[in-house]
Amino acid sequence: MSHSEFYPLSSPSTLKSHFLHRPISSLPTPALILDRSKLVKNCNAMLQVCQKLGVGFRAHVKSHKTLELSKLQVGDGGHAEEKGKGRADFVVSTLIEAENLAGYVKECQESGRGGSILYGIPVPQSTIPRLVNIAKQLAPGSISIMIDNLTAFNQFTTALSSSADATADLQIGIFIKIDTGYQRAGVKTSSPKFPALVDGIANSDNSHVLLKGFYSHYGHSYAGNSPDDAAHGLIEELVGLEAACSALPSTLSRKLVLSVGATPTATAAQNMLLSGSPRVQEFQNILGQLKEKFDVELHAGVYPLLDCQQVATHARPAEGHTGEGFQPLSKDNIAIKMLLEVTSVYDERDKPEALVSAGSLALGREPCKSYSGWGIVTSDFGNAGTSSVYDERSDRTGWIVGRVSQEHGILVWEGEREKCNPLAIGDKVTVWPNHACVAGAGFGWYLVTDGGDEVVDVWVRWRGW
Repeated sequence: MSHSEFYPLSSPSTLKSHFLHRPISSLPTPALILDRSKLVKNCNAMLQVCQKLGVGFRAHVKSHKTLELSKLQVGDGGHAEEKGKGRADFVVSTLIEAENLAGYVKECQESGRGGSILYGIPVPQSTIPRLVNIAKQLAPGSISIMIDNLTAFNQFTTALSSSADATADLQIGIFIKIDTGYQRAGVKTSSPKFPALVDGIANSDNSHVLLKGFYSHYGHSYAGNSPDDAAHGLIEELVGLEAACSALPSTLSRKLVLSVGATPTATAAQNMLLSGSPRVQEFQNILGQLKEKFDVELHAGVYPLLDCQQVATHARPAEGHTGEGFQPLSKDNIAIKMLLEVTSVYDERDKPEALVSAGSLALGREPCKSYSGWGIVTSDFGNAGTSSVYDERSDRTGWIVGRVSQEHGILVWEGEREKCNPLAIGDKVTVWPNHACVAGAGFGWYLVTDGGDEVVDVWVRWRGW
């Protein structure tokens, strides 16, 4: 049984009958809004750069948890649809995501396109029956897991054999998770346990498992501050996985996959199309060497949505170059925003402040290194018609979400009081969140626009784990 049955979703038809064609200003608050036109541009740029570099792409769906955006990430409705769709390869953080993607991946496989799902955390033993049920729906080897510990691998194969007795052709792929400096999940190639882990998986006599490759998540790339920092991270990942391959047995003849990324580093590949980047040649040399022996793929998740955290990495130029395989990294390309309503104002305080109808359960408590707030008011409503949108690289003037409680937020005016755009009770503002993944978690659906102010679709988010 799919656990999605335990987490029933709202009816898309009912939601559409209530929200379609309504202007943003008429919506109840808080509401989470996506701009499809921006999502398509951000997704297309990723697919285009992978095509130009000759590498694969694995789309992470944890940020949004919707089928509609998952399809855009692999080319349905965008660039790849025009030039021949590539594979539909995904990475998930919960089995609910995998269960909801399985039907679409099966369609892709039956059409000859191909597709797969990687469970992107070291596998909890309790999830094995569900993994097996998903795997039985798809071609052998379509479901993969991550392993960074030999004991966990041995326990997994034992449990898998028990679950798989009746299915001789069942096969689960194994990616060895490499720690390239983030120190979350993963094993360092310098660990004394690493050679035995690689040998144990590569030489396993269990017919239900197959070593697929190595995987790195360069999560600390969020701390970067420039395109060069992001490019450095991408190169470090490639070098780290190349080092991991030295532990492979010489008898292994098949081509393995090297999967690298995080949104800052994966999208930094777009910088490699710019002749002015100082690390283009270094990147091209390393990538060329690896592609001779391995299949290289990028993976990323939040890049279609973007958020304040991503913009703060400055992993790509904010303006200038345009063209296939490149999208500027700026607030103008953030595709997600939250509609809030002003419920009180406090002009008499040291800084002008206003109370809004959402707090930490909507916006999250994820900080952003570039400023001290929990969201930035956009130019759509609260700063409409002005140039005073808060910019950490400029005069730092504008409304931000300065404090959050559980269901309340406090907007704070930063900058000279004389420049303040006054807010009134009943006004609506839209806010770019610090972290799109967390901001979405409190909502059952997204209201979708397409470059304008009218709701044109409703996308229901998957729930559960």
